Amino acid sequence: MMKPAWLLRFAFSMAVIGWSGLATDCLAGELQVVESDNTIVVEEGDQAVVTYNKVSPPVPKGLKGVYERSGCLHPVCAPSGRSVTAMFAKDHPHQQGIFSAWVKTTFQDETIDFWNLGGGTGRVLHEQVVRTFQEADQAGFEVDLIHRKETEPKIDVLRERWKVTVYPTDGSYRMFDLESTQSAITSDPLVVNEYHYGGFAVRGPARWVTNANEEEREPSGFVNDQGSDRNKGNHEHAKWVSLWGEIDGKPMSVTVLSDPNNFRAPQAARLHPTKPYFCFAPCVDGQFVIDSDHPYQARYRYLVTDAKPDPKWIESQWDAWAAELGKAVP
Repeated sequence: MMKPAWLLRFAFSMAVIGWSGLATDCLAGELQVVESDNTIVVEEGDQAVVTYNKVSPPVPKGLKGVYERSGCLHPVCAPSGRSVTAMFAKDHPHQQGIFSAWVKTTFQDETIDFWNLGGGTGRVLHEQVVRTFQEADQAGFEVDLIHRKETEPKIDVLRERWKVTVYPTDGSYRMFDLESTQSAITSDPLVVNEYHYGGFAVRGPARWVTNANEEEREPSGFVNDQGSDRNKGNHEHAKWVSLWGEIDGKPMSVTVLSDPNNFRAPQAARLHPTKPYFCFAPCVDGQFVIDSDHPYQARYRYLVTDAKPDPKWIESQWDAWAAELGKAVP
C-alpha cells in the first residue's frame, strides 16, 4: 500500500539526520478542527497545536483597549502544551502571537501604521471564516482579515486571506503552514515604504526579554540558516529563523521557514536586540505597492519543538519543503 506523502517526507528527514533523538516510534493522534464563537483551534490528539483568535482575548487590567487584536495566532503550542507565543506583553503590547502588519505605509496621501496599535492610525482584524477542513493528512482553516485605516473616515484598505494548514507529526514537534494573500479593496494603492521592520511576526514569552529583571527572565536567543545570533542576524536575508528560550529551565523553540518563492526571497529578517520577537520584512529592501493589479503573497512554515534549535534538522526540513514547492535549493 502506498504511504501518504507527508509520511514519506517525514521518514526521509528522520533517516537523514536522526532528529537529535527526539523521534518516537508511533504517530500521535489525529488532527481535528474545533471552532467556537471566539476561536478556531486545530488539535492533534487531545493537544492544541494552534489557536486563531476571531475575537480578541480580554485586554489585561491597566492596558488600553486599543491593544485588542483579533486575526492572530495565539497560543501556538509545543508538544508539551506550553505556548511559544505571547499576547499583551507589558514591554510591547502591540506584539501579539503570530500576526501580520505593515508599519510605514501611505494610503491616499496619509501615513498609516497598521502595526503599532497605540498610534490609532491603523489595525488588522478578523473579518470572516471562509472554511475549515479536516483531511487524512492535514487540517486547518481559511479566514479573511481586514487592514483598516482607523482615522476618519475609516476605510478598509486590504483584505488578507490566510490559509493555515496543520500537518500530523510523530508528536515530538508541531508543524503548520501559513499562506497569505493581501489584496487591495479600493482602487487606491497602498504604498509600503522602506522601513526596518514590518511583515509577518512572531512574539515570544515575556521571560525571554533579555534586559528584564534577572528574576523575571530566562535564557533565550536566535539563530538563522547562516548561524547568526540576534545581533549579526538582524536584517540578514534568511531562509529560516529560529527563536528559542527556556521556561522553568526547560527549552522550546519556534522556527519559521520562508518560502523560496516569496517576494524578495530570501527575505530580510528583523531580529529584535532585546525582545523575543522577529519578523520577515521585505520592506527592509525598499518600497513596494499593493494594488488591484499587484496583490502581496507570502507563505511560511512553522516548526515548534520542546528543544533548542537543531540547525541540521531545520535545514533538512527547509530543503525538503523547498523541493516540494518546486524550486531548486540554491
